[in-house]
Amino acid sequence: MLNVTLLGSGGSLPMPNRFLSSLLINYESRKILIDSGEGTQVAMRNSNSGFKSLDIICLTHAHGDHIFGLPGLLSTIGNSDRTDAITIIGPKGIRKIIEGMIIQGCSCLF
Repeated sequence: MLNVTLLGSGGSLPMPNRFLSSLLINYESRKILIDSGEGTQVAMRNSNSGFKSLDIICLTHAHGDHIFGLPGLLSTIGNSDRTDAITIIGPKGIRKIIEGMIIQGCSCLF
């Protein structure tokens, strides 16, 4: 079964009940996060989605409203004793941008 959860659809500024761009896809026991705007962690918690078990993070482009939630999300996942890597997919140049934001101790595959 395919389950899609719209976590955020706001513009460039998160609002109390409208977070920035993010979408969670659950398919065959896999969790795929599309974008990670500010407020993604809160939206995932509000929807009881669970961020510790993410398999793939797909970033559509490198605008802040699509990626600025990533450092906090990766930090939280890293602090949850997770040892499995998360695959991150994105446009050319995304590796350098993420490496500039990445938190020590997070295991990610590009």
